[in-house]
Amino acid sequence: MEFRLNKLSQSRQLLLILTLVLVAWVMVFWQGLVTAVDIWIISDIFNHCLFVLPGAFYLIYLKRAELALVNFKPAWLGLFFCTGSALVYVIGIAGDVQLFMHLATFSFLPFAIWTFIGSATAKKILFPLFFIIFCIPFGEEFIPALQKITADLAVMMLNWTNIPIFRSGLYIEIPQGRFLVAEACSGISFFIASVVIGSLYSYLNIRSTKRRIAFVLLSIFVPIIANAVRVFGIIVIGYLSNMEYAVGADHLIYGWFFFAFVLILLLVIGEFIREKEGATELKEVSVTPAIYAFSKAKYAVLGTSFLCLFSVSYVWVEIIIGQRTTSAIPLQVDTAELQALEVEISTSQWEPKFKDAFNPYSATIAVAGEPVDIFLAWYPKGRGELISSLHRLYQEEDWTLESSKGFSLNSSIQLPLSIIVNSRGYRVLTYWYVIDGKVFTDKKWAKLYEIYRLMAGNHIGGGIAIVSQDIELVSKAENIAAFETNVQNAFPLLNTHLVYK
Repeated sequence: MEFRLNKLSQSRQLLLILTLVLVAWVMVFWQGLVTAVDIWIISDIFNHCLFVLPGAFYLIYLKRAELALVNFKPAWLGLFFCTGSALVYVIGIAGDVQLFMHLATFSFLPFAIWTFIGSATAKKILFPLFFIIFCIPFGEEFIPALQKITADLAVMMLNWTNIPIFRSGLYIEIPQGRFLVAEACSGISFFIASVVIGSLYSYLNIRSTKRRIAFVLLSIFVPIIANAVRVFGIIVIGYLSNMEYAVGADHLIYGWFFFAFVLILLLVIGEFIREKEGATELKEVSVTPAIYAFSKAKYAVLGTSFLCLFSVSYVWVEIIIGQRTTSAIPLQVDTAELQALEVEISTSQWEPKFKDAFNPYSATIAVAGEPVDIFLAWYPKGRGELISSLHRLYQEEDWTLESSKGFSLNSSIQLPLSIIVNSRGYRVLTYWYVIDGKVFTDKKWAKLYEIYRLMAGNHIGGGIAIVSQDIELVSKAENIAAFETNVQNAFPLLNTHLVYK
């Protein structure tokens, strides 16, 4: 009885410490939490995230009997991972990279819990701690890949039939009409929900590690294949009904019923996979707990370490936010040289989308006697975000990506090259960034360099140049080669307008 009372008293002390850590976590990671919750509420893809954190805590609560039989010892290694998460959060704040902010926010919490309760205890609630990671609103980056996979599989299945088809990028044409595998057709919502539900089901109902892994893999691949079958079915229905059915909002309604059926089917498969004898294998065993040792000195040191970590992170974040929100540096943009090269041609219906740019400039100019569309956007320090997932190289409502590759501008620069297509024709485009006078062609390296310059306190600003041109399908290769030459000629000229004066 004395042990149980002592254990209860010590457990309450640790629970109080963890509660204080949770409060401090909310204060320091407030911006990461607020932006994440906004996404959870606004985006249908991530509505499920609202239930992940309460669900994780409930799963930990279900383990309370097992947790009562173990000793709590600090896991000092976890402090290293918490420091890493805090650093990633600061970097995310500096560069306004929400993925970094959310990754750090929802990785710090399980790392902190592991640090305070110890490795032996954390193993007993390993999945609930891992489950917190599903709070991160991540997955939209998979949409283009899922669109392509869906189109590939749907076309493969259509080739098994006698339906004549022609594919151009994400457009699939049949004699009766044209279908576009749009973002809504990627199945991303169902894909993410399936992975979350599959992981939770495998933890609650399956004991074998191999079977758990197998079911999680099923929850990954089944929604991808099912979505391709859905697109295939919509096209077949459109073909057989002469585009009377499954071509409007009704195909979205059919999709939800279809996905509900697939999810039920997935859970039925889980019932066959899981061990039926699992419930009878649970036997009551007598456990003699070791003498409970709650080292106040160790937890005092650990608490002080976390207090220092929270304080440094909070101050650093406030300093960076203050730097980032300073007024924009005065910038003189002289486009007279470019305006002298402008030519009058018909509108191309191509329009990049860059939010909060400083006086963006778009025009059709003559390069070596050929009309080329250009777009320039400037982002001086304190004015918007140069590299953001909200920006678009083209309007996705009007264009779809057919293919992408790279080409060498010179011995040191490799530019990306994309071919986009719509109902009116084909277009080729390329782009590059200039940040504090340095050229980048990769978004990730450009973003990291921008963050580095901002954290070092010597960031001035950056800009992007986009060059595009219409091409003909019959002379596609020749047009692309000519475009690459035009970019070679325009590159030095455009760069002079992205350097701050």
